[in-house]
Amino acid sequence: MNRIRRRPTTLLTRSAAVAVASVLALSACGANDRDTANEADSSEQGQTEESDSAPLSQETEEAEEAAETDGAAAAGEGTEVKVGTEFTDDETGDVVTIVSAVRNNPTEYYEASDNPDGEMVYLEVKVVPGKEYGGTISLSDFYLDDGGDEANYASTAKDELEDAGYEYFDSAPRREGEHTGYVPIYISETADSLKGAYVRPEAKVIGEDKKVPEFRSEFDVPAS
Repeated sequence: MNRIRRRPTTLLTRSAAVAVASVLALSACGANDRDTANEADSSEQGQTEESDSAPLSQETEEAEEAAETDGAAAAGEGTEVKVGTEFTDDETGDVVTIVSAVRNNPTEYYEASDNPDGEMVYLEVKVVPGKEYGGTISLSDFYLDDGGDEANYASTAKDELEDAGYEYFDSAPRREGEHTGYVPIYISETADSLKGAYVRPEAKVIGEDKKVPEFRSEFDVPAS
């Protein structure tokens, strides 16, 4: 986990091809006789009774196995909560959505080893870059409040997030369009509901006397 109080200046470069474009380094059988017919009827009746009973037995077993599997999964997985907060960076035109959060994830993150008050959160984010700039949108720009500090991504939690079946949100190149994924954030002091923020730092345009001011927007993560 990283706690950042001073955010580095991010640089922009201007494209020579398009005057208004800039590169932002931010970021599924028939029977013959009656006896033969009677034997066939008896045989078919027995098969029908077996075939009718077998699916019921099989369905019961499958339901029991599914219940056991679901119980085991619930014991070892986090709890998803919906967020659904969307905001637009007026300077860059980026549209950022905090889709959901998976709370109380099992973790081997080093800070969690002896801390009963902490929590590993997987923050699901979606970004649709604006057309004005290039560069990247960084996973380090997403924060959760941690007892008064702002904590961003837990850099060593990528493997356990992916092992749990989630797509890791790495740096999102703007020129590749829309990106969706999960940012792992460990907080050492959790709470029922959590405060979060997306912060795109101030940027300086390379070769020009121009700065793009910082953009900040906040959101709430509900209790699980």
